[in-house]
Amino acid sequence: MQTSRQVMGMVTQVDLGEGHVRLKEDDESFCTLCCGGGTHILGEEEPLALGGLQAGDYIRSECTTAEDGKLLASKIVLMRPAWRMLESPEM
Repeated sequence: MQTSRQVMGMVTQVDLGEGHVRLKEDDESFCTLCCGGGTHILGEEEPLALGGLQAGDYIRSECTTAEDGKLLASKIVLMRPAWRMLESPEM
């Protein structure tokens, strides 16, 4: 049985070959999101391809947890791109 869940955190790696996004969640744990043709990725103003995400981006994802424990991402929303973190005066 698949269960729904939402994850938020910072992208640490994007693997285009495998279709995976590695994420450091807000609670400091790590997870891997499995992305496929049905995964919708929304950028700041328009849809993105998986390659449009990069390490340092802060995202929110709607996922289902498959029976084998994998997180299957149905939607990823780019909340704050990495470059915004770098230009922040607090950093």
